[in-house]
Amino acid sequence: MNKIQRTTTAELSTSALRKQILDGDIAPGARITEDAMAQELGISRATVRQALNTLVSEGLLVRNPATRVLEVISLDAEDIAEIYQARRVLELAGVAASQTASHEELQLLKLAVDGMREAVENDDVVGFVQADSLCHARTVGFLRSQILSQTHQDLMTRLRLVIVRQEADESVTAHGLAQHEEFCRLVLEGKTAEAKSNLAERLDAAEQGMFSHNIRPGMRVRL
Repeated sequence: MNKIQRTTTAELSTSALRKQILDGDIAPGARITEDAMAQELGISRATVRQALNTLVSEGLLVRNPATRVLEVISLDAEDIAEIYQARRVLELAGVAASQTASHEELQLLKLAVDGMREAVENDDVVGFVQADSLCHARTVGFLRSQILSQTHQDLMTRLRLVIVRQEADESVTAHGLAQHEEFCRLVLEGKTAEAKSNLAERLDAAEQGMFSHNIRPGMRVRL
């Protein structure tokens, strides 16, 4: 029973720290120490260590090569370009794999798009971004690979805060929803080539959107 409690505390601590990082409460480049986190969260150093190790594996924390101290990750323009390159490989492969997807798997994609529609109706920016991310995750899910899905999830985690901030700068529009609805229709109808084109155009636009928000080579950004 005690072991279960320790595990639960570690998971809760990981969730709390992850939220602080993604919400920007802990800035990029900020140093993270076991002692400080243990005191702030009121838990043992051993539990904090578990939480920090998890966030390192997720790519949200890195160890400074000079000081060996853990820091919140920062991404530059080249990092973002690499992430989008990886997303294209995974997501476009997912579209190709959708040809053999089951009815249940296809419906999961449709439900994700339905979530985007609901968010637009409620003017829910965060909900829209989350449903958007889920739509892309469902696409990769057609590959039926836990390893590839986890890789994609890690990539999206790194981009999450940047994406949320971009969407928060402008109203959630029907245009983004319409593009995803069209993508979903194409996938459900088995029009793979058209679906790939739709997705590729959206990924290109999303990447360029990062740079239009003053992200330039050599510049560090949150997440």
